[in-house]
Amino acid sequence: MSLFIKALKDHCLKKLQTQGMTVEMNKTLFVVTVPAIWTDEAKKFMRDASIAAGIGNKNLLLALEPDAAAIYCLNLPEGERQDMNDLGMKGQKFLVADLGGGTADLFAVEVEESGFVREICPPLGDPVGGQNINRAFLQICYDSFEGDDWAKTFGKATPVEMWKMEADFEKKKVAIGSDDPDGEMIDLEIPSSIRESLHKQSVKLKDTRYIALQDREFMFNSELIRKNLFQETCKIIYGTIKKVLDEPEANGLKTVVLVGGFAESPIVVENIRKMIANDFQGTKVFIPSSPFKAVLNGAVLFGHDPMIIKSRISRETYGIETNVKFDPNIHDEQKKWNLESTGEDYCKDVFDLHVRKGQSVVLGSSQPVQKYNPMYEHQTRLRLPIYKSSSINPKYTDEVECEKLGEIIVDFENTTEDTEKSVDVTMIYGGTELSVIAKDNASGKEYKADMTFNNVE
Repeated sequence: MSLFIKALKDHCLKKLQTQGMTVEMNKTLFVVTVPAIWTDEAKKFMRDASIAAGIGNKNLLLALEPDAAAIYCLNLPEGERQDMNDLGMKGQKFLVADLGGGTADLFAVEVEESGFVREICPPLGDPVGGQNINRAFLQICYDSFEGDDWAKTFGKATPVEMWKMEADFEKKKVAIGSDDPDGEMIDLEIPSSIRESLHKQSVKLKDTRYIALQDREFMFNSELIRKNLFQETCKIIYGTIKKVLDEPEANGLKTVVLVGGFAESPIVVENIRKMIANDFQGTKVFIPSSPFKAVLNGAVLFGHDPMIIKSRISRETYGIETNVKFDPNIHDEQKKWNLESTGEDYCKDVFDLHVRKGQSVVLGSSQPVQKYNPMYEHQTRLRLPIYKSSSINPKYTDEVECEKLGEIIVDFENTTEDTEKSVDVTMIYGGTELSVIAKDNASGKEYKADMTFNNVE
């Protein structure tokens, strides 16, 4: 992934240089987009890959793809926004569905009086998109042959040949209109090794209703694409959209905007429109100009104003693992331990909550500061493990829903006995990522979390 990002970065810089522009890397902000349904671990992976590609950590901003698309829509020409239910007017709620090749990501927002937007529902999405259609089509191709010899035949085709075949299908499937006459045949060039086997009849088509062979090409019926392949994928996408529209916070939402490469398909648009109209009367579906470029252009706009999205809904519950004085009415007896120096009983593995799942968090603002103290009198170092949980109210960090993200290590610079040792910890949402900062109150020194995400290979 780092090589892929490096190739894009180098190509961009080279093109700018050929146009006579001097690019100073330390003054350039790079925006890397990721699906909204990606986990913190996956976003950390992408940040690490971008840094390995030569982009400085301070020069890197991650943008969620449907967020970027929403910003793009808010900056469309006034006339186009008026045609989309006056998109962007103050107080309006709207939903952006980014339909790509591999994911469908949703972002529901409300435009505030200030012109900023706030997220009104937790993000939703599905690993479903244009690639599902491609895989289903290839499977139908395979199923249309007699016997098992076709597997050997397709196995002779090189990866590049199969990629070209899929790319050809990708272009033509999107161009198929919802009003194409039944029985229209569309050509698809096939790899030479497969073509030769078909001509020699070493493999034969057993079902020619939807697929036929003509000279150097497959001929497939557009009805196959419209009814057999698109239908299931569109149902899954609509099911995710419906979950958002059913949310209480989405009450009054009358505008759905489809963006992404898959939104260029008339079949997708028609199916989604029909399904929404059937269940949510008055809610309209729109497609902006250049839906394929919505994320790209929106990401650039986001880079110029990262705080335009004023608040987000927290995806997880975040907190610090700590020890608290044991209370038999609250705590698990198995987690009790005794501090010999004071003789007091403590409870270990306590999840000290900082940000709750589903909480609306204003970006750039710190959450309430929470104080932590070392357990031992002469302790010179304090470890603060950071955890997340999919539960709304986790109690202990060893629960199934909990996962360690990393830790902050604070080294106390002033260790004299009369110095009170304490650390203030705050969590800050600065956009699409969470920052955790610890401050040594004696020295004033700040420490930032090192997020490790242990389950990323």
